[in-house]
Amino acid sequence: MRQLSAPELDQVKRAIAAKELTSAEILVEIYDHYVSHLESFESTEFEAELVELEEKFNYSYCHALQAKFIKETKKEIFNLQWSIFKTYFTWPRFLITSVFLVIYFLFWMDVANKTKVQLLIIPIVAIVILSAWIFYGSFKKVSKIKQMIASPKVIQSSLLASIMMQLSLITSSFNLMILLPKVFDVPNYLESPYFIAGTLILSFIYVSYSLTLYEAWKLKTKTALI
Repeated sequence: MRQLSAPELDQVKRAIAAKELTSAEILVEIYDHYVSHLESFESTEFEAELVELEEKFNYSYCHALQAKFIKETKKEIFNLQWSIFKTYFTWPRFLITSVFLVIYFLFWMDVANKTKVQLLIIPIVAIVILSAWIFYGSFKKVSKIKQMIASPKVIQSSLLASIMMQLSLITSSFNLMILLPKVFDVPNYLESPYFIAGTLILSFIYVSYSLTLYEAWKLKTKTALI
């Protein structure tokens, strides 16, 4: 086992950059595979082995790997959050969850309907701040990879892209709840039992999402690019 020279590493980086990948995780995986493979051969065999790697990890193959990984990451964060959410209803954590839900329900039914809308903004702001912090941390990690590979494409963590997509769904749900009744000119919609139930459910979803996202991020932050 030998270490690749600086010119050899530069050649590897240029070969990988030419694939125009955007997933930081896939770029790192391919780079590590290239380096570990080439380090097991002598310098006289470097060119031939690099050509062989390029034939296997061609443009189409690498983009197929990336597409598969992106598809999997769309489920990964959500599944992790769902598994964390289910722990809130296991013993003895269930006791704390039950007390919280009772207090939450009584409080929600006691406040004015306009206040309910205002209170919905609080967990959304918390989610946006958390997402911004995750984005910043991921940006710092990925920027080092982009500098190393010098790819012509915008590189980001596929896990981060999944979180940002979920964030857009959260904010969209709030917009639908508030704007749709106005668009269709629904009279006294703030007094409707459907509106009260909708805000109650949305608030619960927002709080649950922010808590599970935070816990999921804490679990992934040491091993993933987020």
